[in-house]
Amino acid sequence: MSNSSISKDVAFGFLPAQKKDRIFGQWDLTFVLLGIAVSCFALLTGAYAGVWLNAKESIAVILFGNSFPVLLVMPIAIYFTRYGIDTFIGFRSALGYLGSNIFYFIFMAITIGYMSIALFMSGQALVKISSLTSLPDFFTTASTGAPFFAITIFIFVFAATYRGPLFISKFNRVGVPAVLLVMLGIIAVLFFNEGVDKLFSLSPSEPYDEWSRSFMTALEVNIGLGFSWLPYIGQYARLAKTEKGAFKAGFLSYGVLVVVVAGLAALSALVVSSLDPTDWMFVIGGKIGGLIGLILLTLGNVTAAIFLMYSQAISFKTIFPKKTWIAALATAIPTIFLLLSSSFYDAFGSFITVIAYIMAVFGGIVISDFFFVKKQDISLRDLYDTKGSYKYWKGLNPSAVIAFFTGTITYWSLYNPITDTSSKLFEYIGAGIPSYCVALITYYIVAKYVFSYKVDHTKTKELISIASN
Repeated sequence: MSNSSISKDVAFGFLPAQKKDRIFGQWDLTFVLLGIAVSCFALLTGAYAGVWLNAKESIAVILFGNSFPVLLVMPIAIYFTRYGIDTFIGFRSALGYLGSNIFYFIFMAITIGYMSIALFMSGQALVKISSLTSLPDFFTTASTGAPFFAITIFIFVFAATYRGPLFISKFNRVGVPAVLLVMLGIIAVLFFNEGVDKLFSLSPSEPYDEWSRSFMTALEVNIGLGFSWLPYIGQYARLAKTEKGAFKAGFLSYGVLVVVVAGLAALSALVVSSLDPTDWMFVIGGKIGGLIGLILLTLGNVTAAIFLMYSQAISFKTIFPKKTWIAALATAIPTIFLLLSSSFYDAFGSFITVIAYIMAVFGGIVISDFFFVKKQDISLRDLYDTKGSYKYWKGLNPSAVIAFFTGTITYWSLYNPITDTSSKLFEYIGAGIPSYCVALITYYIVAKYVFSYKVDHTKTKELISIASN
């Protein structure tokens, strides 16, 4: 395991990253973040827009749905870069020590879900590739081949992630260009073969009965992806050289380039009338182009799965620093159970909107805490001292608990992502962004005027800025 550029305690532990550990400039970090950003998640969220809306409407919801939520939560990258800390150390100031640990396990469940989506799509791609060969039916049938290939790839991902961040960075040099090549191929075929006029004249294949319902549901799915990046920001921003570079890299990756990928996915879904990206390749690219596209798509999704597994494991180490790296990686093993059938993969729409609810609410809380309540004045010592100022009430911050419940009530009264039912108001304002705003405002009022903990009103007297050391 070679990690000579980053100290072992930073790469595989929970110590703050010092100046010598900061290996990511703005463009380095942008390229790293693309390993997750331009993958199956952007393709699927774009595809949902493409089966519910026409091209112009799809592009509109993808642009706003991804960029605006990222703009709302990405400022928290400043926090992680300034102090060189991981997400779940940093969130202790808002959630409390126990509250941050609880949030980690929510994050772990979400990451397992994300990994299963990336891996199962790769499994389906390999099934379609196998269909061109003389392999036995076991490998060419989706119900058996996709789980087999997905689990096999999981084993490879596990081994690759075990090698650490430098190996991951090297693999990223293959995975990200692979997805970008797929996108360039789709652009070439769609715009030169189909033509702009035809693309923008196509009708969606599976719209809701009411246009407003189609529009707002597609928007909510994309808002879910925009907010979903929240817990992943700290893992890589902590290794950024500058705060400005970390913010710009995060927004460029998650708020701009994701929009391009999702937009192309929406156009592809319109042309093929299918949500599944593995269905697009042969229809759009023909036999040879489709084969190349499926191979590149698989490489991109494998890269995303590696980054996700690393993010989950490194955060586990920050919470349980005495555990081994292999034990941290083992937390990803439950992913295998979601790979045994296509059930979870097929429920991606519900999954991403549940994420919209969770991350919108937590996003409002942590932004309110850092920027408006504590005004960027955090005690690094207390973040690491679990008996310190951020213990609040038995490890939970009551202000965060109340803000979480008000945000939850707001979201679920507007939209139920499990049953896909909504109030009429949802068709005008959505659910994720109102929940973010409610949680942010509630947290500020309660922290300032109800519980009024000393740590929310006094200066820490610590002039610690690891990034500038």
